[in-house]
Amino acid sequence: MRRYKLPLPEDPQDAGYDKAAHRTAFAAFLQFLKANLAGQTAIRVDPDWATQSKTLEGFAEFALPDVVIREGDIATDIERLALQAGAGDLPDIPPLADDMPFTLADIYDADIEKRARSAYARDYVTFGFGDWSPG
Repeated sequence: MRRYKLPLPEDPQDAGYDKAAHRTAFAAFLQFLKANLAGQTAIRVDPDWATQSKTLEGFAEFALPDVVIREGDIATDIERLALQAGAGDLPDIPPLADDMPFTLADIYDADIEKRARSAYARDYVTFGFGDWSPG
């Protein structure tokens, strides 16, 4: 098995770790991720980065999901499901905190998109994902 080395600093506060270094590290992680998701590494697939397709397959071994909610429909679909379940008013979904030290928007480009599409090709096809956009 191939060994992967992610170019990360020992100290996350390292002044030399800038956006370019972060982009390089993320691109290397996506390269590792592609191999990991294809079973070509000795490291287990972590649930945090597993494909959505495989996650749904895992659920389906126990019970088929009643609903799959797409990100663009989450606000209306969650409200509809809550009403069907008899829940009252739902709290607003709080915004996510920005990733640190840099956000994906800070480092995203066509090459990052290409690498993500390559690692998660099945999800892009199965769920009809388009290119990532910050908002």
